[in-house]
Amino acid sequence: MDFSVVITAFNCERFIEKSLHSVFSQTYSPKEVIVIDDASSDRTYPILQKWKEKYPNLRVVRNKKNLERCKSRNLGVKLARGKFVCFLDCDDLWFEKYLEKTLEVIEKDYSAVFGLPKVFVNSEGKIKKKKKPPKEGFETLLFEGRIGYPSGSCFERKTFLRLGGYLQKYLMREDWEIFLRFYLAGEKVAFIPSHEYAIREHSLRTSRGNKRFLQATLRVYKDYLKQIPDEFKPLLKYHLAVQLLRFNKKGIGRKLLLSLFSENPIVFKNGKRVWEVLKRLF
Repeated sequence: MDFSVVITAFNCERFIEKSLHSVFSQTYSPKEVIVIDDASSDRTYPILQKWKEKYPNLRVVRNKKNLERCKSRNLGVKLARGKFVCFLDCDDLWFEKYLEKTLEVIEKDYSAVFGLPKVFVNSEGKIKKKKKPPKEGFETLLFEGRIGYPSGSCFERKTFLRLGGYLQKYLMREDWEIFLRFYLAGEKVAFIPSHEYAIREHSLRTSRGNKRFLQATLRVYKDYLKQIPDEFKPLLKYHLAVQLLRFNKKGIGRKLLLSLFSENPIVFKNGKRVWEVLKRLF
């Protein structure tokens, strides 16, 4: 099975070498590694050129202007030659068996694989927290908005392109929206509850506290609420309500929660959901 790895990098001089090292240390080697330098202004590009001299299957493309991550990832997929394309953010890390474990499931006629991260590390690479595998199934996690880390995402290239790739209109939630689209298109998605990679949490991470995150969540909600099965609509409403509370839209968030509670109180039989609401209400 041929894997192409696509990494998008913007001003990532501090972390890019660690990310590359994690890819080239895999027990199952990728066919190629494509890095899209999204017009970095730091030393990212010179660092990539140095690595290119060492690894002949590393391809480096530099955007003339910053295109942001959706267009850059899509460009990487168009250039890819592998049957499957796996993404890695330039500040995250794969453990050495990431591709091997992905291969074990993707060979069973799936068009996409998603895995939740095992650990979260800080800017120095030290473990901040470990997460236990969720008890919920893929569909529950999907419609609750808990699916989406690109560094745990792998797609069949031809299906990714046929369905349109990452969509700029959902920037900040594009990594979640694409799995909604795959699901509603009837594509088979393999889910790995605890996969072999680490998310790096640091002050420059683009989704942290970004108001565009809420705007994109609202856009996904409006576009998909009528499309998804009725049984999962309460989960999508719950997710939006939590995000409204998170971004201090407490009035609207409370109204949505009250409506949801009166219509589907069973949603709140889950203790984790109740805690998620309470910690953001007060």
